[in-house]
Amino acid sequence: MRSMGLMGVGVIAFVLATCGLASAQGSLQPGLYQRTLETDAGDGAVAKNQDTLCISPLEAKDIVKTITAAGAETNCKVSDVKSKTAGKLTFKLTCKDQSGNSSYTNEVTYGPDSYTNVSKGKTKQGKITSTVSAKRTGDCQK
Repeated sequence: MRSMGLMGVGVIAFVLATCGLASAQGSLQPGLYQRTLETDAGDGAVAKNQDTLCISPLEAKDIVKTITAAGAETNCKVSDVKSKTAGKLTFKLTCKDQSGNSSYTNEVTYGPDSYTNVSKGKTKQGKITSTVSAKRTGDCQK
C-alpha cells in the first residue's frame, strides 16, 4: 500500500473516531462501539483494522462540537459541517503537516446504535478512501 504519511492516517483515525457521535436532530447512544476501519490508498491493497471506542454521554450530545475539537487537536481545520436530516452529516477536513496539505470530504450516517463514515481524501501521495463502520456492543466499562 502506498504511504500517505503518519499525519494523514492519524488525522483520519482521530476524526473518524469522533465523528459518529450525535447531533441535535438525531441521536447515537453512549456506550462501547466495535469499529472496523478499511483504508484504500488507490493501489488495490485495502488495510483493515478493528478496535473499540467508548462514547460518553457528553460526547454523544453534539457531533459538530466534537468534530470541530478533533480538527483543532490534529492541526486540521473542519469546515462546511452540514446536518441536513436526522442521521446524516457531512463535513470537510483540511490538514497541514511536514509532507504537505491534504483534504478530505466526509459523509456520516448514524442511527441509535451504529454509524458509518466514508472519507474521501487527496494527499500529496494521491487519493485515499477510508470507511469506518461501528456498532454499539454494550456499556463502557467503568
